[in-house]
Amino acid sequence: MKQKVLFIAIIILLTTAIRVPLLSIPFERDEGAYAYIAWRLGYHELPYRDWIDQKPPGIYLVYRLALSLPLEPIRSVHAAGMLFSAASACALFFLARRFLSVPLAGCAAVMFAILSADPRVEGTAANTELFMLLPLILSQLAFLSAVSAVRHRIPLMLLSGVLTGIAVGFKQVAGVNWFFLVAMYPVFAAEGNRLRGTLAFAAWSAVGAASVWGLLAIYFFFQHGLGDFIYNVFTQNLGYIRTKPWAPSRELCLRTLASLFHTQALVWALAAAGMVALGMSGRTKWLLFLAGWLVTSLIGVSASGFYFPHYFQQLLPVISLAGVLGAEAVCAARFWRQVPAWGRKAVLGATLIILPAITIYPFLFTYTPAEAVRNIYPDNYFAEMPEISRRIVQLTKPDDRVFIFGAEPEVLFYAQRVSATRYIYLFTLYGPYRNARERQITVAEEIVHARPTAALYLPNGYFYLPGTEQFLNQWSLSYLETDFSPYAYLTMDQAGIGHIISTDDNRVISVPQGQQKVGVISVRIAR
Repeated sequence: MKQKVLFIAIIILLTTAIRVPLLSIPFERDEGAYAYIAWRLGYHELPYRDWIDQKPPGIYLVYRLALSLPLEPIRSVHAAGMLFSAASACALFFLARRFLSVPLAGCAAVMFAILSADPRVEGTAANTELFMLLPLILSQLAFLSAVSAVRHRIPLMLLSGVLTGIAVGFKQVAGVNWFFLVAMYPVFAAEGNRLRGTLAFAAWSAVGAASVWGLLAIYFFFQHGLGDFIYNVFTQNLGYIRTKPWAPSRELCLRTLASLFHTQALVWALAAAGMVALGMSGRTKWLLFLAGWLVTSLIGVSASGFYFPHYFQQLLPVISLAGVLGAEAVCAARFWRQVPAWGRKAVLGATLIILPAITIYPFLFTYTPAEAVRNIYPDNYFAEMPEISRRIVQLTKPDDRVFIFGAEPEVLFYAQRVSATRYIYLFTLYGPYRNARERQITVAEEIVHARPTAALYLPNGYFYLPGTEQFLNQWSLSYLETDFSPYAYLTMDQAGIGHIISTDDNRVISVPQGQQKVGVISVRIAR
């Protein structure tokens, strides 16, 4: 018992030590969208009906709770992420104890805590994967308890389903976890009770998951937003994931894997060795469990075809477990048995820690928050968004609306200004959708009706891909040129650092040599 408590304390302290220096890193755009919608929840507004996004509602509730903490908003959201990350690592420890010793289970949890904070998987951001993993791991613990329970089996089955439903409430791909657990039930069930037990688990866990989503449906129904909820979370989202052709998907996947290789290559190799070791040792049911979990996680990573780095966080729990098994097998290998056992473990453990430590070190001790976010997202301007927001605050009053032609809802949240359109970022208006033009026209009408006082023109390359509807691009340029006057430019120098250059008294902006204009802050012309 004391050993378990010691490892839990180590896991929590290590997670905190890694993440506390990362709390101030500026939001990326997804975080900005979640924070904006969470802020507007305080004004009795509703996701999907009033503000368009495609994520299930769990993330907005967590952000809303985080923003109530007595901390600066960015730090409060990231602190909530830190708590979830520590809880996920502890849950993984208890799951690992089902088939590993206390030290090995602790090592798996520690490895997960380190890898999940890796900037290469965008682990510094409070994204949906970070929050989804806790209920996902807990659902598997409830499953293992249910399959071996003599008493309270049905409540545990229900609990497993409820936890799966909550995980889906953060990200839709977590639903594959239910199929995985149903498939695993006959593997772990006692002989003679497998079919009946599997059917019972499938039914009761489905009831548990359905209860979560039934409550959500009832809530949105009484808020007059059920149709918008279903359309954006499911119908539109299915259309979104079909927009990525195979060739660009493969290219993005390979690019992301090449980036992750620097810190995860050894873990991948050890995870493969761990799977082989499980098979050779005859622990077939745990081999099937880890292999099934790996396949389930790969489906979650691949479902959209976009392969963004933070999607790969879903793989971290299972590869941490398998990696520890591989490390145990390598330590027992014949080729270095002349080295004392403690020496073998020390060498392998140090190697596992050194690789991610090299990546994480500058983010903990060297970079400023702005430098950190530039290094994590080198092709974006998240470091400059807080200053842009301050400029917009100077141009507007609290009740004024702001139009952002782009994908930077974090500006609206920082500035505490309301968007001129329900589409707080414009990605879902682009792509091979049949009604793309109609929706873009609707957005233009919303903007004209809102009469925004300020605008930020910061187009994203995704808006100009072949086959995308261009109405809103052309309309926005015309609208801004006719009704707005430039106030400041966002420029980028050759080092990738952003600068905000204001107009002079004659409304003339001169871009310094060596810098490139990438965005414009404009103010409405008084008429």
